[in-house]
Amino acid sequence: MRVLHLLKSTKYSGAENVVLTIMSLFPEAEMIYASPDGPIRKVVEARGQKFYPLENTSVGAVRRAIRDLKPDLIHAHDFSMATCAAWAAGKTPVVAHFHNNPLWLKKVCPQSVALALSLPRIRNVISVSNSIEAEYIFRGLLKQKNTVVGNVVNCADVRQKAQETCNCAQVDLVFLGRMTDPKCPLLFCQIVQRLREKRPQITARMIGDGELTPQVKNYIQEHELEHNIELVGFQSNPYPYLNAGKIMVMPSAWEGFGLAAVEGMCLGKPVVCSGVGGLADIVDETCGAVCKTIDEYCSAILKLLQDENAYCRCSANAVGKSMQYTDMQRYTATIKSIYESTLEGSRNA
Repeated sequence: MRVLHLLKSTKYSGAENVVLTIMSLFPEAEMIYASPDGPIRKVVEARGQKFYPLENTSVGAVRRAIRDLKPDLIHAHDFSMATCAAWAAGKTPVVAHFHNNPLWLKKVCPQSVALALSLPRIRNVISVSNSIEAEYIFRGLLKQKNTVVGNVVNCADVRQKAQETCNCAQVDLVFLGRMTDPKCPLLFCQIVQRLREKRPQITARMIGDGELTPQVKNYIQEHELEHNIELVGFQSNPYPYLNAGKIMVMPSAWEGFGLAAVEGMCLGKPVVCSGVGGLADIVDETCGAVCKTIDEYCSAILKLLQDENAYCRCSANAVGKSMQYTDMQRYTATIKSIYESTLEGSRNA
């Protein structure tokens, strides 16, 4: 079986991590990672996987990739590539994999309509949380073809990588994610600024980069937070930087699954988050906190920093709860079943 994984990003992050995990779980199949060329190529090839550089993310470019590679099945990741694959695939069956639930899912707009027009051409859908189907305005089109499959984390791998040498200092708070609107990095800075009023020596680290990086740097300078917030940019192995933090903060505007939260919990980090998307199923008061306002974030964080017993309970519970998302065998079996039903349905069409 030859499976073509289609992605639009040129950089490594959560969804890309999931794809590489899936590829590693099927050594008997030929898996090919296709996206526009960029830093992601080195990550893919370093993992021993095949990389195909797309000219761009147009239907024509995807059609040329399909013609060159002749896959048995296309696994298209996220909405734009799923839509593109639907119109480029011809008779090749398509599985769409939705890793997040953007705000446009809830309304009639060009993106939601384009997805609606494409779904009849997509044989099966994988979504990482119940919220994706529940929030999609044309959710009826997902009935009978959507399977909710939460992401899986190789905790042993995360812990091993977290032990690699890193000269980073211990900090109170850690932000891990792209510097983009969905992840709300500027809100994280505002939370740190507010915390500094009560705890002047509060320390924080931001791991990741993106289009909002210049705004984040400006905010830090304008509010004289240079001694409170450290920016370390993108890290191919973020786990030592994460492990050197005490509390993980995820103030996201939307999330599909919340993979970073599980990774942090594997390392015993309480997670203080917005509770959107899949985070609602992962984080509760036993292993962190769900917050809606800056005041709520500050209150939850200060409690964990000031009450060692509360922190230790949350840390232990975080590790325990993360185990719900580490069953690689079950995850592999579920993906394999979806692949098999997709191919069988294509043969019977």
